[in-house]
Amino acid sequence: MRTPCETSRLLSWLGEVLNRSDAVKVDVTVVDNDDAKSSVHITLHDVPGPLGGFSVREAAGQERA
Repeated sequence: MRTPCETSRLLSWLGEVLNRSDAVKVDVTVVDNDDAKSSVHITLHDVPGPLGGFSVREAAGQERA
Protein backbone atom coordinates (compact mmCIF):
# COMPACT_ATOMS: atom_id res chain seq x y z
CA MET A 1 0.00 0.00 0.00
CA ARG A 2 1.32 3.45 -0.90
CA THR A 3 0.63 6.60 1.07
CA PRO A 4 0.62 9.91 -0.82
CA CYS A 5 2.73 12.38 1.15
CA GLU A 6 3.35 16.07 1.47
CA THR A 7 5.77 16.60 -1.39
CA SER A 8 7.11 19.99 -0.31
CA ARG A 9 7.88 18.76 3.21
CA LEU A 10 9.64 15.67 1.88
CA LEU A 11 11.77 17.65 -0.59
CA SER A 12 12.69 20.21 2.06
CA TRP A 13 13.81 17.47 4.47
CA LEU A 14 15.74 15.67 1.74
CA GLY A 15 17.58 18.88 0.87
CA GLU A 16 18.50 19.44 4.52
CA VAL A 17 19.82 15.89 4.93
CA LEU A 18 21.95 16.10 1.80
CA ASN A 19 23.30 19.58 2.63
CA ARG A 20 24.32 18.61 6.18
CA SER A 21 26.12 15.36 5.51
CA ASP A 22 28.72 14.46 2.93
CA ALA A 23 28.59 10.83 4.07
CA VAL A 24 25.05 10.13 2.85
CA LYS A 25 25.04 7.85 -0.15
CA VAL A 26 22.14 8.18 -2.58
CA ASP A 27 20.87 5.56 -5.00
CA VAL A 28 18.34 6.73 -7.58
CA THR A 29 16.52 4.22 -9.77
CA VAL A 30 14.17 5.31 -12.55
CA VAL A 31 11.65 2.78 -13.78
CA ASP A 32 9.97 3.64 -17.07
CA ASN A 33 6.53 2.17 -17.59
CA ASP A 34 4.74 1.46 -20.86
CA ASP A 35 1.99 3.96 -20.06
CA ALA A 36 4.38 6.96 -20.40
CA LYS A 37 4.72 7.36 -16.65
CA SER A 38 7.83 6.64 -14.65
CA SER A 39 8.64 5.84 -11.05
CA VAL A 40 11.70 7.17 -9.23
CA HIS A 41 13.02 5.26 -6.24
CA ILE A 42 15.43 7.14 -3.96
CA THR A 43 17.33 5.21 -1.30
CA LEU A 44 19.50 7.01 1.26
CA HIS A 45 22.32 5.11 2.98
CA ASP A 46 24.28 6.16 6.08
CA VAL A 47 21.85 8.93 7.10
CA PRO A 48 22.91 10.35 10.45
CA GLY A 49 20.21 9.87 13.06
CA PRO A 50 17.98 10.65 14.63
CA LEU A 51 16.14 12.06 11.66
CA GLY A 52 15.12 15.22 13.48
CA GLY A 53 11.61 13.98 14.19
CA PHE A 54 10.86 13.80 10.49
CA SER A 55 7.58 12.22 9.57
CA VAL A 56 5.49 12.49 6.46
CA ARG A 57 1.74 12.91 6.68
CA GLU A 58 -0.77 11.97 4.04
CA ALA A 59 -1.38 14.79 1.60
CA ALA A 60 -4.75 16.49 2.01
CA GLY A 61 -7.39 15.11 -0.32
CA GLN A 62 -5.28 12.14 -1.37
CA GLU A 63 -6.35 8.54 -1.06
CA ARG A 64 -4.13 5.56 -0.53
CA ALA A 65 -3.26 3.63 -3.66
